[in-house]
Amino acid sequence: MKAFDDGYSIQAVSRQSGVHPVTLRAWERRYGLIRPARTERGHRRYSDQDLAVIERILSWLDRGLPISQVRPVLEQDGGPVTEVAGPWRDAMEDALLALEARNVRRLEQLFQRLTGDYPLGRVVTGFCDPLRDHLRALPGLGASQALLDSFLRQKLAGRLLARAPGRRERAWLVMAVGDPLPALIQAAVADRPVWCLETPVAWPALTPWLAEPRLAGVVWMLGERPARRQIAQLWPEQQPEGAFLCAGPALAGDPPTPAWLPCEPGDYQAVAKRMDDAESITQQQGEQGATGLVS
Repeated sequence: MKAFDDGYSIQAVSRQSGVHPVTLRAWERRYGLIRPARTERGHRRYSDQDLAVIERILSWLDRGLPISQVRPVLEQDGGPVTEVAGPWRDAMEDALLALEARNVRRLEQLFQRLTGDYPLGRVVTGFCDPLRDHLRALPGLGASQALLDSFLRQKLAGRLLARAPGRRERAWLVMAVGDPLPALIQAAVADRPVWCLETPVAWPALTPWLAEPRLAGVVWMLGERPARRQIAQLWPEQQPEGAFLCAGPALAGDPPTPAWLPCEPGDYQAVAKRMDDAESITQQQGEQGATGLVS
């Protein structure tokens, strides 16, 4: 992460920590958790100590502590917390009531509040994914699940449009296989320039993309396990040049992918980290060409 003489920019800190700049500002203004310095022009500059505090905040959020309860814990220098009650259970109950009443506006308010206080990746793993699993597990809630999925696609699409690559920006191609939501979520969580395709494209049709100098790499997100015939269309037998990765919830078990294709069975943040690593390798190799991801 590149530092200025007077500290790190909010964009650099966001890229390093995975916390969106909007959320970093909320942690500062609404909760008083971090207090970055300011330049003469008013730009935030974060110190190494600020970065350490952000890591501590994230560690408490991972343990289920609500963001509203983090400040007293930090002021106690990480003292014992007798009870950790995360926000996700209450949020799920509110969402279920909103879906039952078909109240999309209430659902949007809830989603906006959560993504304003927490990194998107944690909202997904703590709220969105469990809520979708809950709806799938219960009979008679197919319409509610469809409404939720439609809502999430619309919200994520707005984020992705805002991160559409500029004319000179390198970008990843994130492609859905089956359920498109994991691809949309991954593209949004990665918080980088991306092209996101909600339907898979056969390998021969990717030739123009692979020839694009701005292409940083390709990620296939398996929302569903592809059929054998589809596998033959998605990937070539021999390893091509470039940075490639496969991930997604349908990756569990025996991967249906060719041996040359690296797989990341972790969560969305882990996939984003692999994308970062691959891009660093590609940049270091420069015009000598990339050799792909290290599995």
